[in-house]
Amino acid sequence: MHNKASELLSLVNQCDKEPIHLLGKIQKHGFMIIVDKAGVVTHLSENLEHFANVSRDNLIGQSLWDLLDRKLVHAIRGAQSQAMILSKATYLHSISIPYFEDKFDLCIHQSAEHLILEFEKLESAGKYEGVITALMAQMSMFSELDDLYQGLVESVRTATGHDRVMLYQFLADGSGEVIAESTTSDMTPFLGLRYPASDIPRQARQLYKKNLIRTISDVNGETYNIVGKGKENTDSIDLSLSRLRAVSEVHIQYLKNMKVGASMSISLIVEGELWGLIACHHNSKKVIPGRLVAQLELFAEMFSLELSRRLVNERIRVSEKANATFTRVLSNLSLGRSLNNAIAEQLSLLKTLIDIDGIGCIFSSEYTKSGAAFSSRKIKRLTAILAELPDEEIHQFDNLADIDDSLADTQVAGVLALKISSQPMDYIFLFRNSVVNQVSWAGNPSKRVELKDGEEVLTPRASFEKWVETNESTSTPWTTLDIERAKSIRLGVMELTIRHLHEKEQLQREAKKRLELLIGELNHRVRNILNLVSAIIGQTSQNKKDIDEFVISLSSRISALALGHDQLTHASYNSVRFKDLLHNELKAYMIKESSFKIEGPDIYLVPFAVTPIVLVFHEMITNAAKYGALSATSNDGKVAITWDLDEKGCIIKWEELGGPPLHGLGEEGFGMTVIKSVIPHELKGKTSLSTKITGLNAEFLIPRKYIKFGNRQTSTHDATHDEKPQADSKANTEKILTSALIVEDNLLISLDLKKHLKQLGIDKIDIFGDINSARAALAKVKPSMMFLDVHLGNENTFQLGIEIQKLSIPFLFITGYGAAIELPDELSDVDILTKPVDTALLKRSIEAFGFKV
Repeated sequence: MHNKASELLSLVNQCDKEPIHLLGKIQKHGFMIIVDKAGVVTHLSENLEHFANVSRDNLIGQSLWDLLDRKLVHAIRGAQSQAMILSKATYLHSISIPYFEDKFDLCIHQSAEHLILEFEKLESAGKYEGVITALMAQMSMFSELDDLYQGLVESVRTATGHDRVMLYQFLADGSGEVIAESTTSDMTPFLGLRYPASDIPRQARQLYKKNLIRTISDVNGETYNIVGKGKENTDSIDLSLSRLRAVSEVHIQYLKNMKVGASMSISLIVEGELWGLIACHHNSKKVIPGRLVAQLELFAEMFSLELSRRLVNERIRVSEKANATFTRVLSNLSLGRSLNNAIAEQLSLLKTLIDIDGIGCIFSSEYTKSGAAFSSRKIKRLTAILAELPDEEIHQFDNLADIDDSLADTQVAGVLALKISSQPMDYIFLFRNSVVNQVSWAGNPSKRVELKDGEEVLTPRASFEKWVETNESTSTPWTTLDIERAKSIRLGVMELTIRHLHEKEQLQREAKKRLELLIGELNHRVRNILNLVSAIIGQTSQNKKDIDEFVISLSSRISALALGHDQLTHASYNSVRFKDLLHNELKAYMIKESSFKIEGPDIYLVPFAVTPIVLVFHEMITNAAKYGALSATSNDGKVAITWDLDEKGCIIKWEELGGPPLHGLGEEGFGMTVIKSVIPHELKGKTSLSTKITGLNAEFLIPRKYIKFGNRQTSTHDATHDEKPQADSKANTEKILTSALIVEDNLLISLDLKKHLKQLGIDKIDIFGDINSARAALAKVKPSMMFLDVHLGNENTFQLGIEIQKLSIPFLFITGYGAAIELPDELSDVDILTKPVDTALLKRSIEAFGFKV
């Protein structure tokens, strides 16, 4: 018996691994052309000649771009760009191509190195632009989820004309259930029936996420191979995104057993996962026009968003109710008793929140229970099993006996295990009793095994009649809303037990960081303090002959030095007038006021900039006192500090005269590192130093956002780390690309180009979809570089390019026509990039203008 089960499991696993996206075949209601990067036809579907008066051999190896008119090539390449950006198929409608009499709808997508083009004959079934509006209008009529589901299937059946439309929701164990249905009177109803997870293999679910609409136009129809040169079959091309892709024989037999002639599925994706399918069946063959498919795909995305919103709102409603109830629970926990007892005693209140029959709590190896709950021995076994499972916040089981025989219990069948901590293993367990559980399956869910060519293979069940399974050791299944309520309980307990611990740890970490910085700065100050005092004594002694006068003067200098240190300590709290900052730092060295020149406009430094600038100028003055124009060896030393403003910010110049001759900056210690690095690193400004025989010269650029005018205080919100600094300018041979302007009427392509430019380090990028708005922008600002699509609707950008050229702004053309496009003589030297744009080529093209990216 065990061997038979193992063999069946092996067959199911084989089914899961079947490469259904690599079958190398398509359905008959369209044909396929596959081209390489250069546009050369590499593969065709065998049925091409059913639609055209040209042989396959005459097309394979030819350039498709040479066969089509330039306008269509441009449209296809633009659609290819969108398909690559979105990782899904895009559509062109009502196109004409050489050798074909009919018009076609064209589906375009990228598969590795191949561009796949799928052509379906244009149906004269009317226009479908209003489908989305009509369907979404219907959806807005229903406030309750059950009404929404029923309205959905009825509206889709009206829009598509299928005989049966079902809403199929996936459950937690991978199986699915029909929760809404609309059928014609002659169709067998499937409402309420469940289908096993193996009906839709794992790889099929992944394809449903990639390709939202899947149609099978004729279950009994022929399929055609995709062939390359020499007519060999080609089953290595990934057709995951294909509209025409054929399906496995097992799935075809499955549909035949259901007596279905054609089918269509519409995927519903909620929060990135496959929530369910809108499954459509028809008694006979049925081709869905390409234009309608495109509209249904967009509807699927819109409805998925609406469904996600409704489900989130429902969870919020449940969570709010849960939080309100659990607030009452928490209010009863501060009774001075153990947490275990306090929680277990809230069983009656928790029952109003979530449908449970018992509760158990284990904290620090102490177990307490209330109601229908496991014994201590079984809890130890359950926690041991949980420790071996992948780490999850909540584990849910509705049949504990299936997990381990030792967990079989006369009272308890299901549990939600809420992990509070891993070390120790603290849990809250919410228990449910067993119920006589009946599940209505669409046919016997057990897999049928048959011999085929000497091998055992799985075959679809032949009957989908209602088949009832009864289980007496299972609890009522845990729902999504039960999980949401359990999350509220878990978070409430965790908040109660660990909130203060986390806050304490955070404060400790921040205090440690501040202490490390303080110790580093303190060590540096301690090393310098004696040298500074010595320098002040030396300067003071040069002009003071009387000992009392010397002591008074020296004391004032030391006090000024202390004031400078106080200023550094408190600088982060208020805006500081720059002249006051300099005055406080220079007080200790102002033996002669004529030794200083301080000139510049009246400006204030915002709080964020004060500490870095105080640090730097404290080091500059210290350096001048120890080695430069303010040192004891200098009798006529002078320091000039001047500043002015331009569009970039405040430029501060420091010039020393009359000090000891300097021939270099010498060994770089902590102080010189502060001078060189703090303003560029903290404020994204600039620092440049130079030594002359007359003394040290320095120039500092403080970005304008850190400067305020007049006599006013500013808040710490005036400058933050989050603001983007202006980029440093470099030598002409290595320019920085600070801004770019994109002129492109396709929003998706322009956003993708913007993303690539962002990755190359460009911060400011503006997008314009027409020439007039681009000209208006150019009248206000001159970007570093521009990127122009050649054609914007009914206009081209050639004249705009000539105007940009006169403004000396570097630019590139980007077009679906490729390098073969003819440019005006004035623009003959402009580079052209072909859609879809290669990122590496884009980078090289930008670098060719001398920009560093």
